[in-house]
Amino acid sequence: MIARQSVWSDETNIKLLKDFIPCADEVWRLQNVDEPDCEMFRGFCDEGGVLNGEGMESTVTRQGTYCCTPSGKFLGSINSRDPKRVAKMLRDSLKKWKEMSKEDRLLDYDPKDKLKEIKRGETQYPKDGLVLKVNSRDMPREGLKDSDWRTHAWNFDFAWFNKDEMLSMLPKQLKKDAEWELPDGLVKRLCRLHLLDNVRGQTNSYPLDAVKKAVINAKVTKIKKGVVTIELTGEVKLEQGQRGLEAKMLGEAAWNSKDKKFDKFELVVVGERWGRTQFNARQDDTERAPIGYCLQIASDHATDKIAPASFWEYGW
Repeated sequence: MIARQSVWSDETNIKLLKDFIPCADEVWRLQNVDEPDCEMFRGFCDEGGVLNGEGMESTVTRQGTYCCTPSGKFLGSINSRDPKRVAKMLRDSLKKWKEMSKEDRLLDYDPKDKLKEIKRGETQYPKDGLVLKVNSRDMPREGLKDSDWRTHAWNFDFAWFNKDEMLSMLPKQLKKDAEWELPDGLVKRLCRLHLLDNVRGQTNSYPLDAVKKAVINAKVTKIKKGVVTIELTGEVKLEQGQRGLEAKMLGEAAWNSKDKKFDKFELVVVGERWGRTQFNARQDDTERAPIGYCLQIASDHATDKIAPASFWEYGW
């Protein structure tokens, strides 16, 4: 998120992007999966030489910003949060583009013919299920500097539930004051894959045995015109080695009995996290500290249909 805030909010780069078609993807998949889009990426990603300061061995991440032609020809690359350095790379790449012939710029075949060979997680988007956007951020505490980007850092992920999973969250009969627990397996999946300390950077999911407690209680508080209002409360405790999370949950959902869908699903999770993982930028911040999450139904926009970061663990 810091790169988006520092680089892509810069007015110069915003203007330069008018000559490009921006896109973003998860680099691990591009580096490791043998599908057409991944193979195309690997065809040009190493041409810039040393991108991340450690050479270009197979174990080094190719994370960064790239410019290439639709035909997959390399134009430029950089991995930097400095907007001026990125702007220079964009200008240099655009200059190379303008010097190219149309034949070099474009593919000699229609790429849509390759789509059926690409098995992205997004192809399993649960349009008839429940999709939650999971926002994460540190909560206010003493000792934070307003000038430090980490003070204002935030991140997000998406939690998916297919139709059958969504329906399993409800009892067969909904009536006033009815009480139940959401399915244990779904709650554990939500907690260990999505209630992560990803505020400042990338982190790992928790294994199943790290879930010490994960429960969401539901209670019908109102039924009006076919809409069932449900109060949500819960607790979570995750612990693996030196890292963990302990938090309380509070929220509300509204089930539309006619349309068989949630009109509303909001859940706030607040508590303490501790420890660190390799890439989540907590090297000097491993003590217990407040963290918060806000879960709500995602929009129908394409940018909110990205597969969960740990979708491969869903087992769909």
